[in-house]
Amino acid sequence: MSARFMLYEGLSDTNLHFSDRRVRLFDTLDYPMHSLATERVRTAYRIAYSLLDKVAFLVDHYWKLGKVANRINFKNVWMIEGKPRLLDRFKDYPNWPLRGLFWLSKELFDDQLKRTTGPDARELHDIRNALEHKFLQVHEGWARPFMWAAPSSEGLGFSIDSDLLETKALRVIKIARSALIQLALAIGVEERARARERPDTLIETMSLFGLDDRRKRRDPMGTSIFH
Repeated sequence: MSARFMLYEGLSDTNLHFSDRRVRLFDTLDYPMHSLATERVRTAYRIAYSLLDKVAFLVDHYWKLGKVANRINFKNVWMIEGKPRLLDRFKDYPNWPLRGLFWLSKELFDDQLKRTTGPDARELHDIRNALEHKFLQVHEGWARPFMWAAPSSEGLGFSIDSDLLETKALRVIKIARSALIQLALAIGVEERARARERPDTLIETMSLFGLDDRRKRRDPMGTSIFH
């Protein structure tokens, strides 16, 4: 939810934020964009993409796949370790939301598993890689026709115009949202199947309570909000 709101703010805010005032920056003559709004779009992209790897970790844990932890990602969690072949247990697996989650993973790119159904999968990967490990240079969208070179992932960073970054951030947000929905549905299917297989097993239930809005705020003094 926070990532979605960050993206909304980054896309809709046309005013100069007070944190951007009097910040000393230099014009590199390639129409660079440096503002809080742009950083919100960048941050939303990073959070959404990282959610997909968190989904992969939960799939590994819940289905007890035994994957190597530091190699898990949303693209390879379904595969035999080090090979582009589906795990045997997922072949003809009777869980349709989980199958949907698997096919959603094919929208992304992985250096070892290059096959993808998403035409922009490599681009999404390059943007994420630049955000996490290198440098993402954002230019004003209107200036793209006047750029001396096309956006490139070569060198120390990835060069992209603001319109394209916003479009790709929205796409990643939608993929992450679909992944969370399908994961919840897949676990629900699995839990119902396990309950049918063990009808005599007592399964405890837990009530869910809404979180009071007062507890969502940061308390700088570290004191109780209930005093």
